[in-house]
Amino acid sequence: MSSERLVFPSLLDGYVKGLGPRFSAETRAKLKAAGLDMDKLPPAINASAMIPFMDIIASGAFPTDPREERLRLLGLSAIRGWQSGLLGSAAAAMIRLIGPVRALTRLDRAFSTTNNFSKAKTELLGPKEALVTINDVQEMPTYWIGIFQAALELLGLEGTVVVDHQTPPEATFRITWK
Repeated sequence: MSSERLVFPSLLDGYVKGLGPRFSAETRAKLKAAGLDMDKLPPAINASAMIPFMDIIASGAFPTDPREERLRLLGLSAIRGWQSGLLGSAAAAMIRLIGPVRALTRLDRAFSTTNNFSKAKTELLGPKEALVTINDVQEMPTYWIGIFQAALELLGLEGTVVVDHQTPPEATFRITWK
């Protein structure tokens, strides 16, 4: 097995679908100039190369927000877009069916559709609270806050997501819901 950390095109598809018109022709042109042609996506992208692409996408979609908020909104949009695709809509229906506790214990499966390196460890603190540790947040914890906020939204739950603690490259998130 390769130790290269790779991101798959399904993540970019989630951005395009989740951002809709906020994923502009100008953003596409900037990505192409930076080395990513959205019309000819490779089978995988090196994870470290993906970070500048994510910044281009987030800056194009949310130009007036600070970087950390842009990344949170990008994470939120990624899940919204993911669930509009064929595989994502089926998975979203399953997630709603099994509920938050079981969904949180199966995060590795969900992450494997977008990259080959994100791993999650879930510690349930009660019936409506969990700590989720992500092994590598690529120094973008607010992006992951957006991912988990979108997951709560997908489940139809109100809740909060905060960084409980961070020891780079990993971060632990406290997720609570009603």
